[in-house]
Amino acid sequence: MNDSPRAGRARAWLQLLRAPNLLTVPGDPMAGFLLAAGKNAAPEMAGRLLVAMAASLCFYAGGLVLNDVLDLETDRRERPGRPLPAGRIAPHRAWLAAVAMLLGGLGLCVILGPRAREIGIVLTAAILLYDAGAKQAPFFGPLLMGACRGLSLLLGTAAVPGVAGWPPAVVVAAGVVGLYILAVTNLARREAEPGPIGREKSWPVGALTLGLVVFAAVAIRAGADGAGLFLAPWFAAGAMAFLVSLRLARTRPQNRNVPAAIGLLLRALLPLQAALAWAAAAGGMGWAAGGLLLAAWPVSGLLGRRYYMS
Repeated sequence: MNDSPRAGRARAWLQLLRAPNLLTVPGDPMAGFLLAAGKNAAPEMAGRLLVAMAASLCFYAGGLVLNDVLDLETDRRERPGRPLPAGRIAPHRAWLAAVAMLLGGLGLCVILGPRAREIGIVLTAAILLYDAGAKQAPFFGPLLMGACRGLSLLLGTAAVPGVAGWPPAVVVAAGVVGLYILAVTNLARREAEPGPIGREKSWPVGALTLGLVVFAAVAIRAGADGAGLFLAPWFAAGAMAFLVSLRLARTRPQNRNVPAAIGLLLRALLPLQAALAWAAAAGGMGWAAGGLLLAAWPVSGLLGRRYYMS
């Protein structure tokens, strides 16, 4: 049975926005918020956290749409079935949506205060630089993408009232998320290239392993009440990254499915974010946030069966 015109448009936008990926976005500011608030986290602060999460979603979605608009000619050759090259979404509508979402993200940052506003400006500049062509640079492109996700985590910290500076756990967490996304983005660059994949396939699990060592030391020194339990979801993320690297190593080049591998690696952000939330010593708010992120993990997998992620 064919979709109605309205349902078809909605599906096209969900494809353009990489619906499964959207579930991985709010966890960045959520982790940054909880790590900074710690034992001071309270339900009455939830409003500011929600604003930070909405801002991150706006930046992420705006950057995605702008990227596809600027890549339209390339996608017409290599990915003609996607919404823009297939004509299911008009390019001018995508342009307007991208601008509106980026401006919306900046507006929400202004609501949160000066620190969030500054992060929002830097994040917008990084998104524009990446989409405008920096993504083609062999190392700088992935580095910039990782920086965007790290800044998204810092945005959550900026939403916590009364926090001056950047707590060590927050800095390390932002570095871990940024390094992991750098590794995944570097692997994603091989999506359209023939031939076997080299050391790039092991970078994500390496990033998680290194990040675990450094973050665990910081969390335990800070006396986090989740210093033991946070290891379980972190190990789950690492196990997924390890299995993906094995599959890419054992699959013949002509049969490999790099987009599917990238989807699995991006979904592994959810247990990683849950681990950070549980390590935050934020009491019930931290446990609830981690539980929600873990619950979103299989939901993202179900959405990944219908919508592409890379």
